[in-house]
Amino acid sequence: MRKDIDRILTEKGAEAIFLYSESEKEANMYYLTKFLAPDPFIYIKRVGEKPILIVNPMEYSRAKKESIVKDVRSYVDYSLHEIMKSALDPKIGNLNFLANVAKKELGKGTKICVPSNFPVIIADALRKEGLTITPMFDVIEKARETKEPDEIQAIRDVQAIVDKATKKVIDLIADADVDDKGRLVTRVNGRKEVLKVGKLKAILGHEFLDGECEAGDPIVACGPKGADPHYSGSPEDELMVNHPIILDIYPKSIRSRYYTDMTRTIVKGKASKEVKKMFEAVLEARNAAIDAIKAGVLGSEPYNICCDVLEKAGYATTRGGKQITKGFNHGLGHGVGLQVHEGPSLNEFYKFALEEHNVVTVEPGLYDPKVGGVRIEDTVEVTRRGCSNFVKTEILLEI
Repeated sequence: MRKDIDRILTEKGAEAIFLYSESEKEANMYYLTKFLAPDPFIYIKRVGEKPILIVNPMEYSRAKKESIVKDVRSYVDYSLHEIMKSALDPKIGNLNFLANVAKKELGKGTKICVPSNFPVIIADALRKEGLTITPMFDVIEKARETKEPDEIQAIRDVQAIVDKATKKVIDLIADADVDDKGRLVTRVNGRKEVLKVGKLKAILGHEFLDGECEAGDPIVACGPKGADPHYSGSPEDELMVNHPIILDIYPKSIRSRYYTDMTRTIVKGKASKEVKKMFEAVLEARNAAIDAIKAGVLGSEPYNICCDVLEKAGYATTRGGKQITKGFNHGLGHGVGLQVHEGPSLNEFYKFALEEHNVVTVEPGLYDPKVGGVRIEDTVEVTRRGCSNFVKTEILLEI
C-alpha cells in the first residue's frame, strides 16, 4: 500500500525517491499519482514528507484535477525555459533540467532511490551534480503487492466481465456441431462455418470492449498445441471435438487499468482417459494450493504442495531444476494488479511470506506434447485465514 513506501525506503537505507517516466507505460508512476499521461513527468518523495508531482505546462491543469498528489507543480517553476535555451542539444538540456529539479528539491548528500529500470544516462547526469543516486529493486513494487480496498474491487470488477465473456465462449463451443473431420462448426447465416480460434478471440474482444476492457491476446489453444503454456493460438487454428481447449484470459480495465487472470480447460465431447487423469490431478493440486494460501505462508509453500500432488499422481515437475518434456513446467502463480504479472510470486524460489490483501493467481497445469495441456487458474486475495477467490466461472472439463 502507498502508506508503506516510507517504511520500505527507510529499510533500504534511502531518504527519498525520484521517478521520471510516463504513467501510460509505467505502472509504478500511475500507482503513485493516478495521473495518466503519455509523456514523462517527475515524482519526488522524501521520507516523512508529502510527495511532489512536477509536470510540463500543458498537463499542469489536468494534473491538478486528476492526480492524487496534492502538491502539483509545473516545469516552469524550475527554470525549464532558461535551461533548455542554454543547451546546444535538447536532450542535454532535458538532463540538465532533471538534475536541476533533483538538486533543488533533494540536495547533495540525500540518499536518493530510483527504480531499477531508471535510465542510466539520467542517473549519471544527477550524479555529476553531486547527488547520491542508488537504483533499488522492489520499492514501489513491494508497496503495490498489498492492495487497497478500491484496488481489490477494481480487480473483482474486471473478473466479473471475464466470467460473463467466458460463459459466452463456452456456450458457443458447447452448442457447436461436429463435422466429419472432427471439427467444431457453427451456423452463420444459415450455413455451416468451422469454428476457429480467431472467432473466439473476436467474441472475447467484443465482450471486453463492451465492458470497457482491453482484451490483450488471450490464449485459446486446442489439442497438442496447448502443450506449450504460452502458445496463444493462431486465428486459423481449428477447434476439434474431444480435444482439450485452454482458455487463458487476462484483460485490463480501461477505466481502472487493473488486470485479472483466469484459465479454464474444456473439452467439447469426450475427453481421453489421459486428459481426464491430467485434469483430475490439476484440480486436486489447485484445491490443495488454494487451501494452503493465507497470510504468513511463504510463497514457495503452495508451489511445493502443488508439486507434491502432481508428483504423487505420477507427473514430472521442474522442481529442483529438472528439465522435462511433459508435466508441470512453470510456477504456480504471480501477483496481479496494474500489471498482469507482478509480485508476489508462488514458486520454488519465493521465500517471502504472503501478506493480507496480496492478490495472486493459482494456476497449476500439466502438459503433454501428444495430447495438449490442462491448466486451471484462479485469481485470489490473500486473507488472514485463507484466501478469497474472485473467479465465478465453473470448473468443468467436458461440455
